[in-house]
Amino acid sequence: MNPAEDRQKTYQIAIFLFSLAWIAAGCASSAKDPRPSVPHIASKYQAPDGRIIEIGRRHAADGGWEFKDPHLTKCWIAQDFDFTGYNELCIAPTLSVAKLGNPPEEERPQEIAKENLVIELQRLVRARNVFETVNTGETPSRRGARVLRLQNTILEYARGGAAARYWAGLWGGGQPNLRVEGKMTDGDRIVFTYEVARSGNSVGARLGGVYVTDADIQLEDIRSMTLDLADFIAAIAGKYQPKN
Repeated sequence: MNPAEDRQKTYQIAIFLFSLAWIAAGCASSAKDPRPSVPHIASKYQAPDGRIIEIGRRHAADGGWEFKDPHLTKCWIAQDFDFTGYNELCIAPTLSVAKLGNPPEEERPQEIAKENLVIELQRLVRARNVFETVNTGETPSRRGARVLRLQNTILEYARGGAAARYWAGLWGGGQPNLRVEGKMTDGDRIVFTYEVARSGNSVGARLGGVYVTDADIQLEDIRSMTLDLADFIAAIAGKYQPKN
């Protein structure tokens, strides 16, 4: 074999070995990350009313994406889920597993909180036009619709007290407390879970909470948490403009 033929042979072997290495690397990469590619999800968005919405960075977890949303204690969506393609969202009546400190005084306020969670979620999610219909109850409004179901459960509840707010309201004393977990499902499949908590988070509750009723402070807390949930849904569904 002459030198030219020898160089050609060596070149062909090198190309062959490089191709094998490239294929092996591709297979190894697929084995490590079998998830399909997903569109970019920003950490901040601009709502139509000009507000900047932060939903936080995401990382892969449990077959989906977990978000470090600064307004939600926990937040997770399924891998290929973005709230779109559904005709209707059904918000079920709120459940509770909370242990009440004083049941005779807290049972009725907790019932009001359970009702307000549904009312405010329906109002705020409906306003974002992600779904054709946002229904309350267990049954879809029409047959044949693609439906998501949302179930909220109160984990912790306290109605608060004006006397304690008078002395320590600025530091959280006497503030109502509400911690809720939610689960959204498509049939038997869980597609969205979260946990959210508020405890007299508004400025009015902290600075002037002694002059505001427990029920009014808690309603503001519910409106705050449901606003953040509705904003997250709208951002992922593409209703808001990405900022980064």
